[in-house]
Amino acid sequence: MTAQIVTIELPQATRMMTRVQVDKVHRQLRVRFADGRVAVVPVEEIEKAGRPVRLDLDRVELPDPYVILVANTKGGIEEIPWDFVRHYCDHEFTQAAREKDELSRRVLGKRLRRLREQAGLTQAELARRAGVGRVTVVRIEKGRIYARTETLRRLARALGTSLADLLAPDSDEAEP
Repeated sequence: MTAQIVTIELPQATRMMTRVQVDKVHRQLRVRFADGRVAVVPVEEIEKAGRPVRLDLDRVELPDPYVILVANTKGGIEEIPWDFVRHYCDHEFTQAAREKDELSRRVLGKRLRRLREQAGLTQAELARRAGVGRVTVVRIEKGRIYARTETLRRLARALGTSLADLLAPDSDEAEP
């Protein structure tokens, strides 16, 4: 019988994650950060975070302070980045990430609106040319959503610019 709780330590880490305890009974990871915070991450949250997988808790590694590697039952490896884990123990980190994401969406929205207006297009005209809904254009311009890459690619093409130029800030724009 294998141990029900396995501890993996990374004592040389001066920041980020330093230890992972695998609790097989409760199906959770207890992760200690260098600043003493401890995150308890339910394995089911990891399993449904991306494509659905089932994790093999007998094969967990902490190769460096930035990622936990866990085997899945199909023979692959799932990477769990430090920032995913940090949200489970640090509300200030979560709030700061949320604010940065919001600012990024607003900056992109302003940039899209400026490019659309420079092209002399209405939101409806841009939406039609890009093959997206007008409401999608409105929501992106207002910073309410961050569109999928394919949607942004279509908008850039409809504006006669590249995706890189749509996403790249101008020198007068404040980026997060």
